[in-house]
Amino acid sequence: MKIIFFVNKSVNSATARFRGYLFSKKLKESYITKVIKIDEIYNRYEFNFSRLKKLYLNYRYIKNQNQNNIIYLVKTVYNFDFLLIIIFLKFFYKKKIIFDFDDAIYIKPFTKLSTIILTSISDIVIVGSNTLYKWSKKKNIKTYKLPTSIPHEKYKCIKKIKNKIFTIGWIGNGNNHYKNLLILRPIFEELIKKKIKFKFRLIGMANNHKILRLFRSIKGLKFEYKNHINWKNVNSTVKEIKKFDIGVMPLVKDEKTLGKCAFKIIEYMGSGIPVLASPVGENRIVIRHKKDGFLCKDTNDWVKKILKLKVDKTLREKFILNSFTKVEKSYSLDSNIIKLKNILRKIKAK
Repeated sequence: MKIIFFVNKSVNSATARFRGYLFSKKLKESYITKVIKIDEIYNRYEFNFSRLKKLYLNYRYIKNQNQNNIIYLVKTVYNFDFLLIIIFLKFFYKKKIIFDFDDAIYIKPFTKLSTIILTSISDIVIVGSNTLYKWSKKKNIKTYKLPTSIPHEKYKCIKKIKNKIFTIGWIGNGNNHYKNLLILRPIFEELIKKKIKFKFRLIGMANNHKILRLFRSIKGLKFEYKNHINWKNVNSTVKEIKKFDIGVMPLVKDEKTLGKCAFKIIEYMGSGIPVLASPVGENRIVIRHKKDGFLCKDTNDWVKKILKLKVDKTLREKFILNSFTKVEKSYSLDSNIIKLKNILRKIKAK
């Protein structure tokens, strides 16, 4: 049996990288796998020869696949042409389809219909969080939750950087998180007011000028940032995280954030970095409050918990030890590839 992963972005995208390329690589031990990146198309009605050619090539490639082969779609909701191919080949050629997504893409006007259709017609749907699971289960009983997973052995083996000044860190795609990062402003202002020595390190600002102005406007804040890193290189990501003393994941509560998969938390935990996060959505599932991290409900709570972690080395070590155990068991690539293989057997047995 062959598994063909279709991804909507390059390996630089976290979703494509961890739920497409890494899954494909790990499954090569048991299956023949391949990853194909399809173009994202936002203008659905402007056709040209190049677009028609790609439409035909994708159609012919999937049509010619053996009946036992699996078409594994990773968040492929932005290309309407590709959606039409999948619908046609599913109903007329009975192709086996798995649809995988890790964001609340069903709330976006442009991708809502595509998400509903793919969720409904797929043989199996795989999602990354409890909120997504509940939404998908109503449309397809054969829905499974599989957290975004990290190659934990690579995350824990790189040595932690010892900082001269206590470092609070955040990593991600800044363009998607301005409103969430706003939560940090009063927290940092309060820490500065209390004359606490610290710096904030932000990885992934993506040349976002609003974020740059936000943190540069905080008087007295020591602020470091990187717009981009070599995202496709796991070591590059981990080395940046290891420069943090604590990792933060602030989230406002809305329909979009409720669907998020707490991946920042998983990366922090897997790297041995104590974590603090807003008690929103999947954050509440991943973190056991006071056992392997802190869930912070308001500014005062954030400040209090940051100060506690800053001074309490024993607590930091407890969080790190418990986090390693949790990631190894529930959020590592090794543990979840076993679950994925069990899911694949279900579709194979049909």
